[in-house]
Amino acid sequence: MKSIILGTLLFLTFNSLFAQAPSKIELKVEGLRNTKGHILIQVVDKDLSSIVELKEKVIEDVVEISIPDIKPGIYGIRICHDEDNNDEMTSNWIGIPKEGFGYSWDKTVKMKEPDFEEYAFTLEKDNDAIVKIKLQYL
Repeated sequence: MKSIILGTLLFLTFNSLFAQAPSKIELKVEGLRNTKGHILIQVVDKDLSSIVELKEKVIEDVVEISIPDIKPGIYGIRICHDEDNNDEMTSNWIGIPKEGFGYSWDKTVKMKEPDFEEYAFTLEKDNDAIVKIKLQYL
């Protein structure tokens, strides 16, 4: 009986020492050309799988968003200023975006979406990430 209790206590202690506590991402979006619509936010992992998707109403020319309860790991953020409220990036007939967009690390886009490694950041245990993104309009 003592060995079962001791084993359980050791397991709980070991588990709590190595458990990954969730952190949060503090996101600041700047450079909006107007206050129409929403900001669509997507936090992705290295496989470009969506971890979090948010929609935040634009009230001012700077939008600040707190994204809580994110496990430590390597992530990237992609955003779109959805001015026409259709819940997607609106492009012209040849595929050039009509709405603002941005990536973590303020990765500038020329002809194609950047590779994940170009806008990835590490969210560490017990440390919150502060990410600033300035929107680009083409």
